[in-house]
Amino acid sequence: MGNELWLALAIVFIIEGIMPLLLPKQWQQMLSLITLQPADKVRKYAGCLVVTGVVLLFML
Repeated sequence: MGNELWLALAIVFIIEGIMPLLLPKQWQQMLSLITLQPADKVRKYAGCLVVTGVVLLFML
């Protein structure tokens, strides 16, 4: 189980790093747009991502 967790974490780091590596200006623009959103909207979006991730995890 431990190796799978480290593998999953490594994949997350790779996926998270692709956008700023390939398109840094667009990534910065996207982040600036997110900061303009109300906190509750960002929280709802993040919650949806977490729920989707948990559902996908249990489907595997």
